[in-house]
Amino acid sequence: MDLLQLRYFFESAKTGSFAKTAKKYMVPLTSVSASIRRLEKELDCTLFDRTSNRVSLNANGRKLQQSLCIAFTEIDNAIEEITMHSDENSEIRVLVRGMRRNITDMILRFKEKIPSCSFKVCFNFSETNFENYDIIIDEESELYPQYEKFEFFSTKLRIKCAKDHPLLGRKIKMKQLCDSNFISMGEESNLHRILLDVCSQAGFTPKISVMCNDLECYEKLIAGGIGIAIGREKSLSPEIFYLDVSDLDKRYTLYCYYPKSAYDGMVKKFIDFLKRSNY
Repeated sequence: MDLLQLRYFFESAKTGSFAKTAKKYMVPLTSVSASIRRLEKELDCTLFDRTSNRVSLNANGRKLQQSLCIAFTEIDNAIEEITMHSDENSEIRVLVRGMRRNITDMILRFKEKIPSCSFKVCFNFSETNFENYDIIIDEESELYPQYEKFEFFSTKLRIKCAKDHPLLGRKIKMKQLCDSNFISMGEESNLHRILLDVCSQAGFTPKISVMCNDLECYEKLIAGGIGIAIGREKSLSPEIFYLDVSDLDKRYTLYCYYPKSAYDGMVKKFIDFLKRSNY
């Protein structure tokens, strides 16, 4: 048993995919699969239930995942403390086009480890001068053909509503929401574009009652029954619920893009920090 085997297992447990693990570590899929098979042989038990097109953790796998979560947190924290210590006063330029709150948290956590590092951050969907940035956080896009990238975050999208919504608790189709009022993020945001795409596939154009760029206000408006909205699956406030829309099969996936020339020094440290993040 070696550390790489455990890394492969832990990443696959998190994503539910050997293929994504192989892509992240830039190795053949067979290497990941064989490594996990060897780990299972050494432990004398299976860790995943396998079908023809997917893998899922079993009870043994979940137990090992929980233990490794603690162990790898300690290991990664130690690595960060050792490798990130620097007196270099360097600026990292970041363009954020999604998950603004989460990226802000990551920047603050990084700054705690390297106080001398500074950031120039732009939260602007209309920004097109990409060459001015070392790192770009965005959905999969053809705007960055020469950039390196890795998947930073992925989650299922759901329709959020207030607790007294008349369709709450019923299994419905997206088209049944054609007469509903929607709340949407700004017109240039990823979530607004996704909302238009999802409604278009269901055969209608959403009636936007409120456009809101502030996430806190966005969720208050949903909770207040002003409208329903599309959003990331996550822990909800007690006032917000999910509609059971059976034909909504959409994920929100963000990537970290960076030019090869930028992958050095403090920028490299921050990129590696993002790769080790739990988002």
